[in-house]
Amino acid sequence: MPIPKWTIKGIVDDYDTCGCCARRGLKRTVALMPLDADGNEDGTAEDVVYYGTSCAATALNWTQGKVTDTARAAQAERDQRDAYARRMINIYAPVEFAPVRDKARVYYGRNQHRLDTGVKATEEVAKLLAEARATLADTTTGPARPSRIEDFRRYLVIFTSDERILLVRRVPEEEAERQEQAATAQRRADQIRGTVRVVAALDAEAARDVAYADELTREWNTKAWQAAHA
Repeated sequence: MPIPKWTIKGIVDDYDTCGCCARRGLKRTVALMPLDADGNEDGTAEDVVYYGTSCAATALNWTQGKVTDTARAAQAERDQRDAYARRMINIYAPVEFAPVRDKARVYYGRNQHRLDTGVKATEEVAKLLAEARATLADTTTGPARPSRIEDFRRYLVIFTSDERILLVRRVPEEEAERQEQAATAQRRADQIRGTVRVVAALDAEAARDVAYADELTREWNTKAWQAAHA
């Protein structure tokens, strides 16, 4: 069986022209990475081509349906990697330059199985952040995604009395809207005997992770936000 020349990386909305037949106005294109003679990826984001589903099917000798399903699955995996990367940045970027003791407490607090194993928290945090930033900087299936503390936005989180998250909302930019949101959230929290927290994050899902985190993680989250907007 011949080794395919391409592998599907995902679905792209940013390119509406097929790189094979030059057809324009496509709703989406399929990102194809070239493979070497052994079937391994042979290139970087700059080597990826963007084909319509029909041309991609011809290039792969597949049906269009298989191309579409495979592209969607590949994009879903990419989205999951992005979500994990955002979580790592939200937890560890605020403590990147924190005292070693605080950095270790945050890291081992989330990775207790690494205690007394010789794993150094400082090295692991640096590794996790480098991998997360590389993931979000990858432009194979779209532009680079936000990854800096300066890109964090504030989110309001309402907890129930048993510490379950009831609601997560982006904090408005306008002061009057912020005050109105805060007052409404506090009234709702009082009704259910819950609590309100405000955290900084790259997106709502990462905000959930920070809101659930330990007090030290949240403390450094607040410090990082304030320093970035001083």
